[in-house]
Formats: sequence, structure tokens, C-alpha cells
Amino acid sequence: MKLIFIHSQLRMRHLLSNVALCFPVLFLMKASMRSTSFLPILCTCFSFALHQVTEAQVNKSPYQFTEIFRIGDESAGDTILFRSHLHSQISVNSNGQLFVGGGWRESPIMSFSDRGDFAGYLGAVGAGPGEFRNSTSVIIGLEDSIYVFDRELNRLVVFDPKTLQYVYSRTTVNAESNFSSPSELLGVTKKGYLYKFDTPYRPSGNEWGIEPDDPRTSVINFIDWQDVKVQHPMAELPATERLIKTQESSITVMLRPFGRSPFFVFKNGVLYAGWNDTINISIISDMGEQIQIIKAEHEAQSVTRKELESIVASNHMEENHQVILQSELIPETKPAYDAMVVDDHGHIWIRKYPDTGAELALWMIIGSDNKLVGEMELPSNLLLKTIQGGRAYASVESEIYGPYIVVYSISSK
Repeated sequence: MKLIFIHSQLRMRHLLSNVALCFPVLFLMKASMRSTSFLPILCTCFSFALHQVTEAQVNKSPYQFTEIFRIGDESAGDTILFRSHLHSQISVNSNGQLFVGGGWRESPIMSFSDRGDFAGYLGAVGAGPGEFRNSTSVIIGLEDSIYVFDRELNRLVVFDPKTLQYVYSRTTVNAESNFSSPSELLGVTKKGYLYKFDTPYRPSGNEWGIEPDDPRTSVINFIDWQDVKVQHPMAELPATERLIKTQESSITVMLRPFGRSPFFVFKNGVLYAGWNDTINISIISDMGEQIQIIKAEHEAQSVTRKELESIVASNHMEENHQVILQSELIPETKPAYDAMVVDDHGHIWIRKYPDTGAELALWMIIGSDNKLVGEMELPSNLLLKTIQGGRAYASVESEIYGPYIVVYSISSK
């Protein structure tokens, strides 16, 4: 069956829009099995629940995607509901079992078989043993153990890979001088944990306060099993750009439209780190040594006033509307990309920053030899999350029904 790209007269929400769907999980109907081929070069259409379609050209790629199943597609009668599209995480163990979490208040973790059947819950909402309030990071670690990092509680919760039962939890380490706590767990190795630390946002009158214009950074550190930092930072990049408004002892942190961000992926035992002003990604060993730099040409695209207005409106920022629009810190150009995934072969999949309101976004596939493996256009409301074991796992946000998951098998042409 040929691939059909969706495209409704209803305009797809821009990726930066992240309105959470705060509905409980009702019950799960088995995700329907489909076989939809992803055939590069062919002009065809693919409906994600919206029925108005338009044809789109898929660029050359060495891969073919075939849809295996969906989870949470309400238009197909599936009643499981996910809260987050942009910040959701999909982790996969060695048996192809899925664990879905991430995003604000996304708990408990939901588990699915390699066929998309519901397999159980991990943990519960709360602050007791085996509970968490915010499943910031969901990581498959040693021997398929599941690690859930809760940024709100500053705690790591570990579950058994076979029974999915709670095993233990531990308070995560603070950075040196207690300047900040971890903001994300990137990976677990035989040495310990790979954490990201961000400069905190605090009013200038606070003991650890930072002036609004002072630089903020995102730092990647390895922390051993005894909660000791084992080496100098593996990577350090500027933190995500924000707009900050201070009033006496309070501080308001706002989205900076088209602001730049750091991207970190720990895959195949190495760290991939890039700042999305350009396509320039460092590959770093687990010893903190830079192995390689991956680069690709990028022509910066200008930001229009109409696009800026659209971003502010779509993120429901009426209260700070004028503060944002009048800020001199809004970039004149768009970032180079807004998503990065690494597959088992070390190929880096980068989504070039899409035009505001565009139905399609271009994904570049760059090999470890720094050569372009291929390109493909995907709907802007589809975001690849994980590529592993010959499968691609994506989150799709329907304008009507909210986010759901699509899983594809990957084969070479």
C-alpha cells in the first residue's frame, strides 16, 4: 500500500505548540494493525485521522517505512490517551517492548508489547516508594532495567524489566556547590549515570540567583554509583534561550520564539551534542573525548513578523504578548533544526526547522562518515522519537484528537 501523507484544511499545529491533554486513561483497545509502506520518490497520500489529503513528494532515501501499529489513535477507536507530543519519550528494550512517559505530569509510565498491546503500568502518581510526579526521563539501562527520573522530586526510580515492579529509588546527586540538580537523565552505563544539569532560573536576590542577562549553560556529567562526578563535563553548551522578566523577588521565564537550544543524545555508548544555530554536532566518547564532528550546510531563514505573531498566539501567551513581540532578543533567523534522533548505525536524523504552518518538514539523515545518507519529508505533526532494532517510533499530534504513537518497520530499498 502506498504512503499517504496527511493534510487537512485544518492547519496542523506548529511543533512549538504543546498544549497538554489532561485526560485520564480510560481503557485500551488493541491498536489496529496496518501495513502502510513508506515509499520514497512516490507521490502519494497518508491520512492520520483527518480526511482531506494532498500529495507530497518524498525525497530520496535508502529506507522504506512500513507502518506496523498505532497506539492511542482515537479516530480508529483506540481510547488510550497520551498527554504530551513534544516532550513525550518512547524507550524500547531488547525485546521491542515500549515504555512511554516524559512530559509534564505524564505518569504512571505505560508499557506496551512489541505488537502494541497494553502490558501494564510502571509506578503511580505520588511521592512514595515507586511513585513519581513527573516522568521527566524514561531510560532502558543495564539488562533492560527501566529507570524513571523525576525532576520534580529529584529522584530516580528503578523497575524490574520482567515484572515491571518497583525495585528501588534514590535521590539524585546535586552538582558541585549545590548549584543545581539534574534536569534530565540521558543514559545508564556500567560506570553510572549520564545526567544533564542546567543553570537554574532564580531571582537575583536569591542566594544562588542569576542576573537575567547572565549566560546559562547545559552541562553533561557522568555520575558514578556512589554519586561522585567521575570526570570533567563531557559536554557543555549554552542553555535553551528564554525571555526573562524579573520583578523584585520574582522571576518569569517565557518562551523565546525561534530561540536556540542544545540537543543531546546518548546512543551506542557515545554522546551526540549540538547547538541548533547551525548543523554542527560533536560525537563524544564515554571518557569525554571528542571523536568526531558532523557538519552539514545550512542557509539561515529569516523570521517574519507574521510568523512571530503566529508563534506567540499558538502558545497562549496573551499575558506577555507585547513583552515578547517587543523584545530585542528575538532572533532574526530561525534555528537550523528542532529535533535529533540517532539510529543503531550511528546515522543522525535531523529535522530541519519547518516553516511556520507548513504541513511537511524535511528530515536529513547524516552518516558517521559525515556524508548525507538521504532525506525525507514527513508531516510536521509527526515527530520521530526513537529508531531502534529496525523500527522507527514516532509521536503524531492530531489537531482534533491529540497525540498518539505510530510504529514503523524499516527496511532497505
